[in-house]
Amino acid sequence: METYSSTLPLNGANPWTTIESRVIWESDRLRLRDDRVLQPDGAPGQYTFVEIPNAVVAVVVMDDDGFTYLVRQWRYPWGCNSWEIPAGHAEGGESPLDAARRELAEEVGLQAREWETLGIGHSSAVVAADYHLFLARGLDRAADAFHRDGAEEDMRVARVPLAVAVDAAMDSTITHAFSVVGLLRAARRLKV
Repeated sequence: METYSSTLPLNGANPWTTIESRVIWESDRLRLRDDRVLQPDGAPGQYTFVEIPNAVVAVVVMDDDGFTYLVRQWRYPWGCNSWEIPAGHAEGGESPLDAARRELAEEVGLQAREWETLGIGHSSAVVAADYHLFLARGLDRAADAFHRDGAEEDMRVARVPLAVAVDAAMDSTITHAFSVVGLLRAARRLKV
C-alpha cells in the first residue's frame, strides 16, 4: 500500500491492450462498444461499455444571494423524480462551455456573465465520457424563452440556498452523480 500526504498521482502507462474493438449498437447520443482485451495480468478478457461521443455538461448556478438553482424531472431508468443541477449534452460541435450556456438558458431561463470550470468527472467505469462541470455566476434572464417538451416537459426549477443543496447531496435527496460532485466542488470553491 502506498501512502500520500498531499496530491494523488494519476500518471502512468495504460496496462490494458485492446485486441479488437467493435460497436454493437449506436444512436445519436451514445454507442455500446465491445472490446476484446488483454488485462493488466496478460489474461484475455472482454470489456463492454457505453461511449458518449459528445461532451456532457453540468452547471452549478449561483446568484448574488447565495442561492443555487436545481431542476426536478422524472428519470425513466430510475423510476423516480430527480433533483439535479442543469445538465445536458453538447450538440452540433458545441464546446463544453457553449453547451453549458445553452443548457442554463434552456432549463432555468438564465444566462451568466461569469463562468468557471469545476473540472471534469466520470460517472462509472462502464461509461466512457468526460462530464464537464461549471460554476455560473452574474445571472440575468436569458434573452430567448425556451419551451420544454418531450422528456423535459415535466421539469420544475427550484431556487435554494447552496448549503441546503449540499445537505441534500449529502443525505441522498440528490442522487444524480454529477450534481453531487458539482455541488460539493462549488461549495468548496465558494467556501460554503
